[in-house]
Amino acid sequence: MKSLRKYWGYVVAIVVVYGWFSGSLGPNILVVLSAVAFLYSLFQAPVWCCAETRKEEFCRNNASGILMGCWIREHRWQKLKWFVRKSAWSQLIKRLLSGFNGIAASFSAVGTLVSAVAAVITLMVKTA
Repeated sequence: MKSLRKYWGYVVAIVVVYGWFSGSLGPNILVVLSAVAFLYSLFQAPVWCCAETRKEEFCRNNASGILMGCWIREHRWQKLKWFVRKSAWSQLIKRLLSGFNGIAASFSAVGTLVSAVAAVITLMVKTA
């Protein structure tokens, strides 16, 4: 049960995928579920910190979400700076894809973002 609390966002992402393929969920519900799963990936999914340490290695502390660093304040700022600066995106992507949890959170974030955009477009087409 503890692992379900830790990985609840992935369950929501699976429900989103099911909703798209089964057609049983409306686009308004898909928008909400996709947004929730996307925010989970950014701020709560369990991943490694992967910030650069003083020894120029990956930080292997646990972090919450692909945008947040570990308990070390400088690591939190470092990951947010990587996200904001376009020139550092390659470094951020390389570090995010360094472990299974990072890969899962990254693909979940991209997939649920695409799902949310598609659901919004579907809503706009239906109301027009």
